[in-house]
Amino acid sequence: MVGLFLLFLLAVSGSPARMLELRHSVTAVLGKDVVLPCSYQATESDMVFQVTWLKRGDNGQSVELAVLHSEHGEHIQDAYTGRVSRQSQGSLKNGSIVLRNAVQADEGNYECHLITFPRGNFKSYLTLKVLVPPLPTLNPGPPLEEGQGRTLAASCTAEGNPMPNVTWETEVTGENESRHSWHPQSASVTIEFYVVPGRNMHGKLLTCVVSHPGMQHQKRITHRLNVSYLLDASVLGHDTEKNWVAGMEGAFLKCLGDGNPPPTYNWTRQNDALPSGVKVKGDTLLFQRPLSSEDGGVYVCRVANSFATKEAEATIVIKENKAKQVNVISASMIGTGIIAFLLLGLLVLVVILMTCYHRRKTKRITEKYEEELTLTRENSIRRLHSSHSTDTRNQMEENLPLRSESRQGSFRGDSFCRESLRGDSLCRDSLCRDSRQGSFRAESLRETSLCSVMTEEEGGRSYSTLSTVREIETQTEMPPPPPTPIQENGMEKEKEEEEEREDENNIKQAMTHFVQENGTLRAKPTTNGIYINGRGHLV
Repeated sequence: MVGLFLLFLLAVSGSPARMLELRHSVTAVLGKDVVLPCSYQATESDMVFQVTWLKRGDNGQSVELAVLHSEHGEHIQDAYTGRVSRQSQGSLKNGSIVLRNAVQADEGNYECHLITFPRGNFKSYLTLKVLVPPLPTLNPGPPLEEGQGRTLAASCTAEGNPMPNVTWETEVTGENESRHSWHPQSASVTIEFYVVPGRNMHGKLLTCVVSHPGMQHQKRITHRLNVSYLLDASVLGHDTEKNWVAGMEGAFLKCLGDGNPPPTYNWTRQNDALPSGVKVKGDTLLFQRPLSSEDGGVYVCRVANSFATKEAEATIVIKENKAKQVNVISASMIGTGIIAFLLLGLLVLVVILMTCYHRRKTKRITEKYEEELTLTRENSIRRLHSSHSTDTRNQMEENLPLRSESRQGSFRGDSFCRESLRGDSLCRDSLCRDSRQGSFRAESLRETSLCSVMTEEEGGRSYSTLSTVREIETQTEMPPPPPTPIQENGMEKEKEEEEEREDENNIKQAMTHFVQENGTLRAKPTTNGIYINGRGHLV
């Protein structure tokens, strides 16, 4: 009794407060270890012999947990074996213990009793509070469908000790409602989120955020909204202003219709089956061949999912391909143009060939004419030389009476022409010999002019008209000495040129005595009373 009284006095006096480290409250987390402190602060001469831990029950009675003795060690009650241990070994000045795997039943008031020498006994009190962190849960609401009214999207519940704090984080517009409930050793809270479902909410996040003293960090539970909907269907790939044309390749129709759940697509044609050569691939209707007029019609695309079914129509009109017709016409025009060009080229080639042919023919005729003209000139020259070589014969013919116009005279004229022609043949040899011998000079060419004209009378009888006009200049000269061979060739060329010029002058002078009337040469009247009659006789 005396000891207890002294201990009471020491506690009232406050000296143990300076001896013990006092902590009036300790917090533990459910399932975690917690330290119950009890330390004695004394001088080195003070000794602690024993430390006893007690728990005060609800009825006021205390229950022993553990006894720590400096000589006999520690003793743990059976109910706490394995859960209670000494915090540190050595001196009992630190009489703290460790309570492992704290539970809500461990919550309450604890006492620490110390027996020391020489100061006596000391006591300290503390309260253990066990925190129960919440285990929040999120429960989605009923299925959300576009067009519904106010509907529960999700609810979040958290229970703990003390009561947890629960909030929502989301981009979706909605309303919050919360409910609270208390239990003997815990409390719970439930928070609900209400929305008006729409397709714009599909896939958006709704997050439940829970905070509690027993958690180092906030706990977050995320829910993704799932809203059922179906967009209006439409058809892509058909332009109503520019309808399809026959022969077009790569044509297709694509059905547009998004929804949740993902929709299925079905293609049909009103009042008829789908044409051959057409393939349905998902939401697309592929024409795997060129279009034809039989592909026209009203095509229906049906989009459906578990939420709804919608349709879209496309009226296809296949027109004739005017571009191909134009191409055919253009090709025919091009072909016609090519043919015309080839014909024109052929015509030009023919004209060129004909022109060349006529030019060659004209050239040959001209050459032949010039050759004949040259031969004629040579014959005239030879006749002139023949007349010089037969001077005696010519003089006798000059003495013939010119006034005779009888047939006999005409015959004599004809015979004269024959003699002249015979003289031409003789001249071929005699002319060359006479020219080499130099028996006449260039001036003697003027002595004789011979012109023969062939005419035809009305009765069809052919005759030759010989007209001779002579200017006789009698000059008797001695023949020059024979030239050397070199001079002979040069003189022969000069004589031939001079004889050609004299022959042309004589012919021109002879033709001045004739007039052409109706295709017949007639003699001009002269002042000296000499004229040539129609038969070519000199009168």
